[in-house]
Amino acid sequence: MLLSDKSYRIEKQTELVTGDLYGCETEGGYLITTVLASGTTTKNSWPHDVSLLLPSPIKCLGIFSVSTEETKTPQIGDGDLAVTWDQNTLQVYAGDETGIHSVEYSVVSPEEITQHYAIARTHFSLNLGYRRSPASVRSAIHKQIELLNSPVSCFRLKNTKLILQNNQGGILSDGGLVNDSDEVECLLKDPGKKKATPSQCPLNFQLFLNRSLSNSSNSPVVHLDNQKGDIAKTDLKGDLVVYISKSLHVTQLARVFVKAIHRHLLLVEQWLINQLTDPKIASALSSINVLPYHCGHFLGLVYPEQVDETYFQDYRSIIHQSLLLPTDCPIVRRANRYEFPGDGLSVVLTNTHVGVKPSSVNGNVSIVSGTYGYHHYMQDRFDDNKWGCAYRSLQTVVSWFRHQGYVDKSIPTHREIQQCLVDIGDKPPKFVGSSQWIGSTEVGFVLDNLYGITSKFIFVNSGADLSSKGRELAHHFDTQGTPIMIGGGVLAHTIIGVDFNSDTGDISFLILDPHYTGLEDLHTIQKQGWCGWKGSSFWKADAYYNLCLPQKPKCM
Repeated sequence: MLLSDKSYRIEKQTELVTGDLYGCETEGGYLITTVLASGTTTKNSWPHDVSLLLPSPIKCLGIFSVSTEETKTPQIGDGDLAVTWDQNTLQVYAGDETGIHSVEYSVVSPEEITQHYAIARTHFSLNLGYRRSPASVRSAIHKQIELLNSPVSCFRLKNTKLILQNNQGGILSDGGLVNDSDEVECLLKDPGKKKATPSQCPLNFQLFLNRSLSNSSNSPVVHLDNQKGDIAKTDLKGDLVVYISKSLHVTQLARVFVKAIHRHLLLVEQWLINQLTDPKIASALSSINVLPYHCGHFLGLVYPEQVDETYFQDYRSIIHQSLLLPTDCPIVRRANRYEFPGDGLSVVLTNTHVGVKPSSVNGNVSIVSGTYGYHHYMQDRFDDNKWGCAYRSLQTVVSWFRHQGYVDKSIPTHREIQQCLVDIGDKPPKFVGSSQWIGSTEVGFVLDNLYGITSKFIFVNSGADLSSKGRELAHHFDTQGTPIMIGGGVLAHTIIGVDFNSDTGDISFLILDPHYTGLEDLHTIQKQGWCGWKGSSFWKADAYYNLCLPQKPKCM
């Protein structure tokens, strides 16, 4: 039995909670990935059954319960699982034909899960027409699902000639890539280099409906309906993430995609029905994928495109409560949309600290939470070499708030940063367009005035004094999790973690260096130390330092 370390959020519950347990089957048994609390929504209420947000092949495996006293053996049926937490012990139970048994489990990280599963995306566009009634909406969705479940559903792998088909054979065109007996693992390798695709790079498929595949010998029949009615039309831009076992045969992939889109269309159906009664949310629908680090897996959401984010506060609250997610930070906003490699125009690397050599302090490691972008000299075809390090550190900080969904404004350019400082009276007009430095105080001003983000500040008289701030910096990363901008002398850096040994006082700093001028090459950045752990000697003893510690807004 495998238990995702993210499902350990059960242990953070201090009140009575019950609900359903979700996961998937693996070659070695079951993998428990998430939970869905009872009492927040039902399958027949607005907004919808929250389990529709979970990616395929995650399904209900049993139940979970949290109590404040020693729990009794849960009552579950043959083939069901149960997890209990009594504030002291986490127990996993399995039911079979002989009874209910406590079972041993192993905790796995999201990175370990990707050893068993590949990430695939399927893109699709659907045009839905229906009368303005719930029955008509359900009929329109039902017809789409019927069509989807037929052999006309085909999926083309991006940049290849491989076409999968939803029939017994499973492959319409092998594109010279696969054989009938091949497993998904073979699609994860570069045909030229035979290297595995990085886990964060999904297999991208596009759905198309091949009408020429119909075997019907009947003539077309046109039905005329002379009833008066209010006809509605909705365009759906679909983008769905699916977890696929690497040992699955390629011939079965199309069926997996069809099942996933089927589930997603049930979610769309609920949105369309609710649009009938609430014209404020009447707009074209689009899918987004979010990857909350609290969950460790993707969630697939649908939102009306032209509706203000504040309108969905209650909706987001239900999702947070159902999935036992924190209620003081945004997780399922549209701004939380996960950006896969190649999605946008940005070539900025993210989370460049993943994979760096560990610190040698052997203390408690506290690092940035979530995702950030590495901004450095010479990016965006803009030459700021030798003067723009603080600007780049500020851009990294803003990128963190964007990736976590706190803000949806764009990353500020150097000129926009300068203009902001002029507008608030901190700098004279001639500052705009100059190559003058800024420091941590100015970074705080810009965060506050452009994004509404407040900051705390730490001042030290010498680089040597930074060692005494270990406990304070660790507390920041444990509670806020935001990157820290630090300026001293003529240089600025970004601190994204500390390794602090409270017994010895030793400390190491995880540094993101904006002075890098090379290409977006992760290997070079890590090997040459542009992102890595630095000891106290990294800071100059004869320079004073100011640190800007951005604070997370409490919102959802």
